[in-house]
Amino acid sequence: MSSTLEQFPLFHGLSRELITPWEKYFKERSFIKRQILEFPSDCSEPIYFIRTGRVKVSYLSEDGKEFTVSCLSPGEVYSVHSLASVTALENSVVAYLAMDDFRLMLGECPELSLRLIRLLGNILKETNDVILDLAFREVSVRLARVILREGQLGFNQRSKPPLPCFLDFTHEQFAALSGTTRQTVNEILKRWERQGIVAMKRGKLSVLNWEVLTNKTMI
Repeated sequence: MSSTLEQFPLFHGLSRELITPWEKYFKERSFIKRQILEFPSDCSEPIYFIRTGRVKVSYLSEDGKEFTVSCLSPGEVYSVHSLASVTALENSVVAYLAMDDFRLMLGECPELSLRLIRLLGNILKETNDVILDLAFREVSVRLARVILREGQLGFNQRSKPPLPCFLDFTHEQFAALSGTTRQTVNEILKRWERQGIVAMKRGKLSVLNWEVLTNKTMI
């Protein structure tokens, strides 16, 4: 499991001597596409790390409308909240442990606590950005921001990814992240495709022009 822990940014650079004893705290669980992430009842307040696949974190309103606030990719970490629903967007594998065990790890490694604080700050900022998007920005702007955010993952924030940039997202997933319907996403993407901003092939999106797409976020 140590090789698995080292793939997660939270543990990057920590010594094997420190990480290896933590292996016993972790278990793995697989989820199929569209399956809600659930963990054994004897694992109190689980913390989980995405090993493979992708999952979405959503909230459901009283009238049944879903609001997706985050999409987690391999290497990212999250914890179970009573009001949030986490669903696999594709077949996924997660490594998880109980909160009590995670607290023991934090006590053994002060550096881990500092990293966690920075990580939680980033998660809070991203969640606030999504809430602001849903509350104050029109759909096309929200969709452009989602594409930019997801396309930027894994690349330096000061430079744009190479073109064309392929995003393995369906219209349904873009709709969930943008707080709109699949039909609306389809209409916007078709318009952008005619303008040469993006291209669609077999339901998958490729970005052809970052500059123009960025301008869409400023409308």
